[in-house]
Amino acid sequence: MATEILFGINTAEEILKAGRRRVLRLVISRGEKNQRVADLAALARKSNVRVDFCDQRTLEKLAAGGNHQGVIIETEQMGKLDVDEAVGLEKDLKRTVWAGLDGITDPMNLGAIIRSAACLGVSTVILPERRSAGLTPTVHKAASGAMERVNIIEVVNLNQTIIKLKAKGFWIYGMDMGGQPLPKVEFTLPAFIIIGSEGEGLHQKTREHCDVVVSIPQRGGVESLNAGNAAAIVFYELSKKL
Repeated sequence: MATEILFGINTAEEILKAGRRRVLRLVISRGEKNQRVADLAALARKSNVRVDFCDQRTLEKLAAGGNHQGVIIETEQMGKLDVDEAVGLEKDLKRTVWAGLDGITDPMNLGAIIRSAACLGVSTVILPERRSAGLTPTVHKAASGAMERVNIIEVVNLNQTIIKLKAKGFWIYGMDMGGQPLPKVEFTLPAFIIIGSEGEGLHQKTREHCDVVVSIPQRGGVESLNAGNAAAIVFYELSKKL
């Protein structure tokens, strides 16, 4: 069984509440006074999860220098889904929004996008195995536990996945400069919205597969929005269709 060490109060809390994977233990800084941490320990014990207390140095070592907030959780890795399995989990494809990430290499951006997805009704996030930040503890921390609420699929070839989703009835939307202004786009569900990197935007081949390319009108002279902010804006617009 492959395991991973994750950290942060929100991450540990969501993993315990979601119950999607087996938790081996919760590790808490000895002498921690935060009430949320005390509640977390109680939740772990209620779920029959072992709770250990240790010194700060041990926590720092386990978290490899990450901002652990006095909490470490050791858990089995999330089970992997493929596209067909994720489609099968949808109750109604006509009320489905998925997201794809094309070249998001910043872990903080990736975590923020996953968090926005969970908050705004995006049920699955697809990212390529290459040209993408990995699902590291830092990404988990930035997502604040949202990875327990969204299906995450890593694929070898994003463009082949787009073709597969088109065959299943998804409309493909790409976020990129020069596209149709967001307020004028009439979204059709099921929708697959692809977020490109801040520097390069969508890769050319990915752009060619899109049914509609969408842009966010901007004022003030800034060249482009942070990818995480852009994703939150378009997810909010799509959530109106759900």
